[in-house]
Amino acid sequence: VDDFQVEAVINTGIAGSLKAEINIGDIVASTDALQHDMDAREFGYPKGQIPQMNVFSFKADETLRKVAVECCKKANPDIQVFEGRVVSGDQFVASSEVKDELIREFAGSCTEMEGAAIAQAAYLNHVPFVVLRAISDKADNSATMDYPTFEKAAARHCANLVKEMVKAL
Repeated sequence: VDDFQVEAVINTGIAGSLKAEINIGDIVASTDALQHDMDAREFGYPKGQIPQMNVFSFKADETLRKVAVECCKKANPDIQVFEGRVVSGDQFVASSEVKDELIREFAGSCTEMEGAAIAQAAYLNHVPFVVLRAISDKADNSATMDYPTFEKAAARHCANLVKEMVKAL
């Protein structure tokens, strides 16, 4: 941000779906992002909130999100695009129990490992951002089987989306 005078951050990657209607190959455009494995409840923070931050989650830029949704429909007409919360943590979620906990605690749409950290950096630097995640697996007991098969298709969907966004922006 400092070296390149970044005006916006568009972060792409893959994630596990936390909602039945979000299928492998679909894309989630973030409404917000949070760290699901941050736990400072002993200090009075709700689970997921980073201590000494004045927000629970990091809100994505509404304009970037809307452009992403419209561009995804154009660039990837064979899949669906959803808007929702991205929950990040230092784990590959491949357990129905963990998935159910993330849904119950955070109402996430998808789970991955870095989007919330990027969202936090953008927030702290006052740079608009959106996290875009193509779904590679269902974040349950089938995740380790689904991931290798669908990773390439998910990456292709993200690349198509970003190319279309660059034209639109």
